[in-house]
Amino acid sequence: MMGKFTVWIVLAGVAWLGWTLWRIGRRRAESAESPPPAGSDSAGPPAQGTGPAAGESPPEPMLRCAHCGLYLPSHEAVAGKRGSSYCSTAHRDLTEPAPRDPPASR
Repeated sequence: MMGKFTVWIVLAGVAWLGWTLWRIGRRRAESAESPPPAGSDSAGPPAQGTGPAAGESPPEPMLRCAHCGLYLPSHEAVAGKRGSSYCSTAHRDLTEPAPRDPPASR
C-alpha cells in the first residue's frame, strides 16, 4: 500500500514540474515575440538594429590613419592636407611632409 502511494506522489511531482517548465517556456516565447511597451524600463541591452535610446548619441564614425592603419573616432583624428585622416600629427608629418621653401634669390 505504501509503495503505491509513493509512486502516485512521484508521478504528481513530475507532472507538476513538467507543467511549470512548460509555462515558463511559453512566457519566454511570448515575451521574445512581442516588443516591450513604449515607456518601460528594460534592464537588458537594446535590441540589435534599433536606433539609439533616448538620451544616447548615435555612434561616431571611425576613421583609419593613412600612415599606420589605426582606427580612431573621428573627433580624435588629425586632418591631412589631401583629405586624409591621421592618428597623430607625427604620422601626418611623416606621410605629408611640409613643402620646402624655395631657395632665396640674390
